[in-house]
Amino acid sequence: MVAQPSTIAVIGGGISGLSAAYELRKKLGPAARIIVIESSAQVGGKLKTRTGTNGPLEAGAEAYLAFRHDATEFFKELGLADQLVAPSGLPSKLYIGGELKDLPRNTVTGIPGSSEGLGYLLSEATLAKIDAESNPELTPALHWVLGDDMNVGQLVAARLGEEVVDRIVSPLLGGVYSTTAYDLGLRATIPQLAAALDEMASVGDHVSLTGAVQRVLEARKQAQQARLSSEAATDSTKTNRPVVFQTFRDGFEVLYNTLVDESAAELLLSTKATGLRQHDNGFEVTVELPSESGTSVSTIDADGVVVAAPSATTSELLSTLAPEAAELIGGVDTSNSAVVGMCFDSSEGLPEINGVLCEIGADLSAKAFTVSSRKWPHIGERYGAVVRASFGRFDDDSHVHRSDEDLIARAKADLAKATGFDAEPTAVFVQRWWAGIPRFDMGHGGLMDFARQDLAEVPKLAATGAWLSGPGIPECISNAKAAASKIAAELA
Repeated sequence: MVAQPSTIAVIGGGISGLSAAYELRKKLGPAARIIVIESSAQVGGKLKTRTGTNGPLEAGAEAYLAFRHDATEFFKELGLADQLVAPSGLPSKLYIGGELKDLPRNTVTGIPGSSEGLGYLLSEATLAKIDAESNPELTPALHWVLGDDMNVGQLVAARLGEEVVDRIVSPLLGGVYSTTAYDLGLRATIPQLAAALDEMASVGDHVSLTGAVQRVLEARKQAQQARLSSEAATDSTKTNRPVVFQTFRDGFEVLYNTLVDESAAELLLSTKATGLRQHDNGFEVTVELPSESGTSVSTIDADGVVVAAPSATTSELLSTLAPEAAELIGGVDTSNSAVVGMCFDSSEGLPEINGVLCEIGADLSAKAFTVSSRKWPHIGERYGAVVRASFGRFDDDSHVHRSDEDLIARAKADLAKATGFDAEPTAVFVQRWWAGIPRFDMGHGGLMDFARQDLAEVPKLAATGAWLSGPGIPECISNAKAAASKIAAELA
């Protein structure tokens, strides 16, 4: 008897779902039927490239972490190496006390290892507190047990002062997670710092936050020196400045459209998966499809399923198949945010900076600005100027609920107040991201490990997404490939 080709349903058409579909195609071959079920009218998820007058512009994530070489190699595998571009290298600024100030150097996500060079940002009392933190005679050791976790904001405030949290750490973390530092766990968001604290505790050192920061910075320095030595031996044209971020010259739509093409997946757009049931031969996925009368209900039989949806949807779909995992995944909070994109005819008067991060409690509605045309040379070549204003955090999403007109007016006014640039935009867009970014609280990694274990007991079923271990594009791709590999191995 000849085995029939497998049918796999991938629920979710964001970067996680499309990467899973691509990996399934690689492992299962051309005969497999791969169906991607996406509730919105287009693929891409939180990656969304808009068609601007002079070229594509990002309305969601605008870059990926280039030091994640696994992601870069993946993009090269897709034939997209010539699309990858690096930023200009211009600095970003902090908006503090109504002024633009330089971002501090030699920190770990804004957490300093000493007070050196921070006098322009922090009070004398805070500077003294930072310097005393690692001195056993002035400050007791941090109580840290191997494997511990702490709230980032509470830890930094207790050891170094609230000024450090509000002026530096929260603005930096907020750009990634749309929260303040008080809504994040250390181990899930700054794992290298947690590892340094583990190391200090395990060898009996005096455990301090600044001491851990110094360990991380020294490790980074040694890694960079090793990389530069290696590259210098093979390519004398390499520069000394490491590339931290990269993006796609023609927008992230190049990536997600390529994944669709290469996976040869069937796309069911504007289709919502509402139920998932296991039967003797596999799974039955219940979906709501668009129809002339509104929606119609249908079912899809699949040999395997990858759920690559947001945490709330994933929890609902897994509630009967993996109830413990469903409860844990459903407990992952998310934040709402909004992006206002503004295009200008000229950049005259716009500072030569990548962007602005605003301190907590600043006299602005926006939490940050990205000067895309300064940050990305290819955008600067196409437009006079492009600026993105970001609104909303987990603890306060009131601005996200405002009208488009109100948000645009606030974006223009805040940009003028922060940078002095008060030109009138020639084109604007507003993009809201409801439940867009997961919040990673204390113990998140351990809870997701339990969820993985529960899911592992259900053959030919996997779940993945930004809620698992981070919203970064490389992390989403890595987790999606692992989910696809589980399904492919069990089908085999």
